[in-house]
Amino acid sequence: MFAEKKIIGLDIGHNVIKVVALKKGKKPQIETSGFIDLYQSRKLNKPEDMNDTIIVQAIRELLKEVKGGVKKVRTTFSSVDSFIRQMELPVLQEDELKSAIRFNIESLIPISSENVEFDFQIVETDKTANKQSVLVGLVPSSEMKRHLEILTRNHLEPDKVDISAIAVYNCFVALEPPPEKTTAILNIGADQTTIVVIHPAHFPYFGSVPIGGNTLTRTIEKKCHTSFFDSEKQKVTNTFHYLKTENTPDEPQGIDWKAAILEMANHLTDEIKKADVYYQILHGEEPVSRILLTGGGSLLKNLDFLLAMTLKAPVELWNPFNSDRIESLPKNIEGNDGLFFTTALGLVVGD
Repeated sequence: MFAEKKIIGLDIGHNVIKVVALKKGKKPQIETSGFIDLYQSRKLNKPEDMNDTIIVQAIRELLKEVKGGVKKVRTTFSSVDSFIRQMELPVLQEDELKSAIRFNIESLIPISSENVEFDFQIVETDKTANKQSVLVGLVPSSEMKRHLEILTRNHLEPDKVDISAIAVYNCFVALEPPPEKTTAILNIGADQTTIVVIHPAHFPYFGSVPIGGNTLTRTIEKKCHTSFFDSEKQKVTNTFHYLKTENTPDEPQGIDWKAAILEMANHLTDEIKKADVYYQILHGEEPVSRILLTGGGSLLKNLDFLLAMTLKAPVELWNPFNSDRIESLPKNIEGNDGLFFTTALGLVVGD
């Protein structure tokens, strides 16, 4: 028998904050899941207005839905200043491994090792060859301090803090069968897209680019001279109908939705190709044969079709809530809403 234990995953995004409560067992159950869109809920009008109090209040509101209260959470850290690095090290005890990682950090990042916090995950161990492959997540100390202060203001203790790309990877490994060929996962958030390239015989590739749902919002803001809030509303309202020839009452004049999303798709295509070529050179494998889109930004109408056209590879939406390895109890999450929870779910299933 498996001991039951409830684990809380909290994904603090730039536009949307998500929470997942998972009851561990023989077949894990998603007991609670919920999200707050900071713009749709009118808690925020533009990114420049963001402050810690808004985040604290949104988290407090979300956690009220979790039965039995919450003391410890697993959270993600998403920042352009965070890094993921691979290290090949001898098989060591935990304390010795931490010291070895700290010693090697300086040559891997563009800032002083004294100003970063890190955590690690052992991906593979070969005791015969006395080596292990280790994923190391690194974040600036100042940003980690702020992140932990937000938790403290909600009387929460961090059970674990992961970089979002590692949580996405853990979600895939836990809930999906190993891919037979090279597969790329794009987790499209508000301000950035995480790229994870996976092959069953090799170490994964991790990268991120500053392209996300807000990229399109900024395009609307610039072309239509509207506020960020109104531009975000126009994006949500119209990008699901951008192939229509007639204008809807809410549609701003001067926006060619197909061209706007195609421009975003082209930027993402360039970044995926760079990662793919790097992976091919590194491991000598065939090009990416399958691309999975997840995250809230993946819901942009026909983004999957446009990427498939430019990349010449099959592209599909990946909703981790559809996995047969977990049971989903919440009734408030419907259809593709599960795409929002990939990172939060990766925090609680990735043991």
